[in-house]
Amino acid sequence: MKKLIFIIAFSSLLSDSLYSQNYQWQSEIATIDSNGFYKIDLKPEIISKLNANFSDIRIKDKAGKEIPYYIEKEPFSVTKRVFKEYQVIEKLNWRNGATVLVVENKNKDTINNIQLQIKNFDVRKHIEVAASDDYIHWYTIKENYTFYSADGQYTTSEVKSLNFPYTDYQFYRIIIYDWFSMPINVLKVGYYDTFQEQGKFKKLASPSLVRFDSLETKQTYVQVNFKETPYLDQFIFKVDKPEYFNRSAKICLKKKDKKGRIYFETLADITLNSTSDLTFYQYDFPYTAFYIIINNEDNPPLEHIQIEAYQLNRYLMAFLESGNTYQLVFENDKIVGKPTYDINFFKDNIGKDVPILTTGNIKSIPFKTKKEVSPSTIWIWIAISLVALLLGYFSYQLITEMEKK
Repeated sequence: MKKLIFIIAFSSLLSDSLYSQNYQWQSEIATIDSNGFYKIDLKPEIISKLNANFSDIRIKDKAGKEIPYYIEKEPFSVTKRVFKEYQVIEKLNWRNGATVLVVENKNKDTINNIQLQIKNFDVRKHIEVAASDDYIHWYTIKENYTFYSADGQYTTSEVKSLNFPYTDYQFYRIIIYDWFSMPINVLKVGYYDTFQEQGKFKKLASPSLVRFDSLETKQTYVQVNFKETPYLDQFIFKVDKPEYFNRSAKICLKKKDKKGRIYFETLADITLNSTSDLTFYQYDFPYTAFYIIINNEDNPPLEHIQIEAYQLNRYLMAFLESGNTYQLVFENDKIVGKPTYDINFFKDNIGKDVPILTTGNIKSIPFKTKKEVSPSTIWIWIAISLVALLLGYFSYQLITEMEKK
């Protein structure tokens, strides 16, 4: 029985080894000097070789051990809020029982809020906001504003908001009335600036373009060809002439119906307008060959059309150890589903400020040139071996029983 278990285990290991040899490419990951989480930046040349759900890529250490990871892709844009602190240029205590803070909006930014970071308290405070451009004449912005308490969750302070209509004064005066209690402790004064941060892109190798201008249909057909799957996220058109134009267009695939007739399947409708930036967005656009069909109407065709393609950055997030070396192996037509790793359940526990690692040159894996053994053939031989072992075992039992009789 021990021999049988050994044979099954050995056969399983042999099968796994042959399975792992279906990866076609490898790329070394830059070395690290400390343990921790890292983002492995995937070059477009790597991404173009992956399957449609980007599942046929693995991280291996120098011993061939598989390292868990998850894929992270840059968003097209993300809304961010940044706290910008004001310098408190004057702090007064009025005789009538009020704390007065004066801050300067040096750049005269247009704002609609002031934020106060306050040590926790549990009393009611009435607040008033005034503003000035010359520090002499003051104008009311907000009055009868009330803070009831500050109780920062798991912290000793809380940020309180003073919201008001958009203004752009240079000086703001915050009056906190202390009629019925001691002053509260204001740690910082500032405001939240909200802005859109665009995702980071990589430019792809330029596609080849073949164009045809049809006088009959009054259309320009631009055939676009990429050498590898682009998985692109952004197109940018470049047009030399005319100076002004406004053309409807569409992104299409060329197809044939059951009778062999050619037709174009529309993927997206776009407008080419000389006053716009001629930028269009897709998401992991996978087609290596497609058409841009431009409707010229009675206008002359657009001249010197060029297309630039970009791909949002994509990373593998993984925990790596110093003293070890790592590489990527990828493109495996035997893999369909995504790997299941525990790390996927802990994405929110990993910080945002993670070091980025690059990868080296892409090299083919030598054993791909060898003749591969079909996994189905392996299992057939395993089954035959098991049957032979079982027959031998039962024959031995039968002979033993006959000798006893």
